[in-house]
Amino acid sequence: MEFKQVGFLKRMANALTDKENLKTPILVKESTESVQLIEKYKRELEHTQDVNIQKNLHEKIKLIELGLKGENSVLFELQNSFLPLHILHDVRVFHNDLKAQIDFVVLTRKFLLIIEVKNYFGNILVNEKDEFIRQAYKGNKLAFQEGFYSPVRQVERQVEIFESYMKDMGAVNRTPIKSVVVFTNNRTVINTKKASKHVKDKILRVDGLVEFIKRELKKPSPVHFMDNRMGEMSEYIKASHLKYTNSDEEMDTVEIKLLEETINNQSESNVTVTPVKPNHTELEEALKKFRMKLATEKNMKAFHIFTNKTLDDLLLKQPRSLDELKTVTGLGEMKINSFGAGIIEIIQDHQ
Repeated sequence: MEFKQVGFLKRMANALTDKENLKTPILVKESTESVQLIEKYKRELEHTQDVNIQKNLHEKIKLIELGLKGENSVLFELQNSFLPLHILHDVRVFHNDLKAQIDFVVLTRKFLLIIEVKNYFGNILVNEKDEFIRQAYKGNKLAFQEGFYSPVRQVERQVEIFESYMKDMGAVNRTPIKSVVVFTNNRTVINTKKASKHVKDKILRVDGLVEFIKRELKKPSPVHFMDNRMGEMSEYIKASHLKYTNSDEEMDTVEIKLLEETINNQSESNVTVTPVKPNHTELEEALKKFRMKLATEKNMKAFHIFTNKTLDDLLLKQPRSLDELKTVTGLGEMKINSFGAGIIEIIQDHQ
């Protein structure tokens, strides 16, 4: 959808009459679709007696509610910031066969901010290689630890897609697009002592989000949006949003589910310490090349082979058999039979 600016004379008139009356935040787009999904699953519950289906639906509802809980705490901070902001909650943009699923887009007078929300259980350690490790303790004893895909890289990839889309559509030119990862679980201890400055600057607790925005607003910027321009921009982003399809329903919940289960399944009598898995940049690139090769051969879009969410799940789980591959989101029996062996071979070559 190309961004259509008004004519030159209209722009001149808008510039002459535009003001800075906005003093408090405006919620331009709500995340209504997650609530609608919950209602959909509840209706399905009423019409099934199958115990396994009921269990699956209850799990989906719980996971969506868990994700919304973290995002709502971020929304509360933004709405009570007393800053001139336009807030868009849950934005999906599709561009060049890639999809960016963004928890929040916040438009300020000086920049756009992309926010990735994490409602993780356990403590988070970022080591000197900027690898993210989630840890769980039983008392003072480390009971479990697991590496996971860098949320900083995740949000930066969202920015790359979003910025490319906005520039190609003519919506932005010089506008800075910043990004942060916000952790919302108050019990989570985040240790970034050994992390690079780049990563440290990207990680926030939810109660530090507003202060971060205030600090960034004090910095110089090549743009300064007045009220009309902010409204024009935010309405364009809202109109660019892709609504849920059936294949998208679990995209927001898979990661939460994985992190929740790894702690809930630990017991006092059966505690193991899992080796930390680092971020596998080479593996990611190899899987992307494999996906593109298949897409070219089949004359398909790359995301029809498997989505970026599936890619993230592959990097997280690193399955080493076809049975393990069945646990990866977005890969059904047909795809596994078609090219699952190729994925397994790539993963094994990079371990």
